[in-house]
Amino acid sequence: MAIAPAPPDLLLAYADAQAALARLADRVTLSPVRGPLPTRMALAERQALAGLDSLDLPDEAIIIDTRGRVAATAYDLTHWKQAIGQPIPLTALAHDPVALLAWFGADPPRAFDPGAWDAPIAHDPAERLAAIARWQEACRALPPSPPLLHSGRIAALWRQHAPLGRGDLVASLLIGDRWGAGRWPGSSGGLTALGLRHAGGLWKIARGAELDRLWLDAIQMGAEVHLETDTRLRAYAQRVARHLTARRRLGRLKDVLRFAMARPTVTSGQVAQALKLTSAGAIKLLTIAVGEGLLLERTGQASYRSYAIPVSQPAPGRPAPGRRLRPAADPFAADFWAEGDENGLLPEPP
Repeated sequence: MAIAPAPPDLLLAYADAQAALARLADRVTLSPVRGPLPTRMALAERQALAGLDSLDLPDEAIIIDTRGRVAATAYDLTHWKQAIGQPIPLTALAHDPVALLAWFGADPPRAFDPGAWDAPIAHDPAERLAAIARWQEACRALPPSPPLLHSGRIAALWRQHAPLGRGDLVASLLIGDRWGAGRWPGSSGGLTALGLRHAGGLWKIARGAELDRLWLDAIQMGAEVHLETDTRLRAYAQRVARHLTARRRLGRLKDVLRFAMARPTVTSGQVAQALKLTSAGAIKLLTIAVGEGLLLERTGQASYRSYAIPVSQPAPGRPAPGRRLRPAADPFAADFWAEGDENGLLPEPP
């Protein structure tokens, strides 16, 4: 079956969304702050998914391991959080109800009877599987379309069928992202949600070309938020590099800042544990960083104070008319995460 020609404005929106994803893939690979960047991106996407699920995601609901991977705790009440950042084959998404239900983290039954497709939607796992199978049949009946468009359409079908009975809005976004933006490096499941969160609620009821445009705009907007995050992190890392180069003795200050860049906030206890320092040593380093303007003290008393780098999370939105585009990441720029010389100093940026 041939793909029907799309309106010119939709073709332009598709090209803009795909170009933004391509730029993001380059940044994730080449950025001089590619260490903390994926962690910051994953945090923003989790917060967007929780926001669209009408939930708050406090800092204590997130765990970041030593490799910068983001995981949730029991305090994260976002529906189907197990699927966030986890892969699933596209063939399983389209044809395997059991695999899809397992991806979400719901308990599948021991056996699935395809003859039960006409069972009513309910919270019973067997009936969920039947409803998912009906959704997959409806997706196969859609006309062929490019991945970014098709992802929005199958997500809308999921919301119409509501196979899980709860959390179907978030489930639809995870599915749509995996089929579309998630094919590019840079999304952990919530890139589209990041764009939709600031687009109002029209996308929940939109149909046809209107939905297509809203979905593509959200993909572009989510990618641009991540690109802006990279720009802000690079600016901060360059300032830190110049500051550290001017110091006679660096000690573990660079390690503290490296640790803080990949987290929304840090405490002296976290720094001490991660860097194997004494509590007094961690507090001293954090105090130095605050005094030199490299960290901001957030709240708390004594060892319970929290600190953050002075880099705010960008808000999604289109550039103002006439605003210059930011330059692409320089693949030859110094990597803030690379090991320096024996004193731990970094070269002066050009």
